Amino acid sequence: MIVLDSAQILAAVSRSLEAHVLPAVGGDFARVQLRAALKALAEVRDRLENGDPCERSNRIIEAEVQQLADSLRQEAPAFAAGLDAALNGAPAGDAPRDRARQLGEALWDLVSGDDGPAAKRLLAILSAEALRTMNEDNAWMCREAILSLT
Repeated sequence: MIVLDSAQILAAVSRSLEAHVLPAVGGDFARVQLRAALKALAEVRDRLENGDPCERSNRIIEAEVQQLADSLRQEAPAFAAGLDAALNGAPAGDAPRDRARQLGEALWDLVSGDDGPAAKRLLAILSAEALRTMNEDNAWMCREAILSLT
């Protein structure tokens, strides 16, 4: 297997589990657990091939917030400065989720402390990215596992 890259190894393991193990599993709960594991393997493979989705989300938010800050420099300089401070804040860690949390907290502080048009534009950016992220994340939900909880 050394000649395969990580995504290829995950794909091979998934194919083997789906073709050979899943048909042999008798219990409903075990089948659901195996389907959930296969979904998780697919998500890891996607991350290996396409990068961490949190990094993509951070880039989208940072670019849109930078554009918003630039557009507000004349009409709302204090709000633009707050956006700049949020963008320039050092993340608490090296991981993309650390950056997402730190940026999200800083931007949310700006939104929650202001109900003016600039804050509404920022809220629209954050809401649109949250919806995009949730939609992307839906691909990795194991519906069988969720249904088994009811």
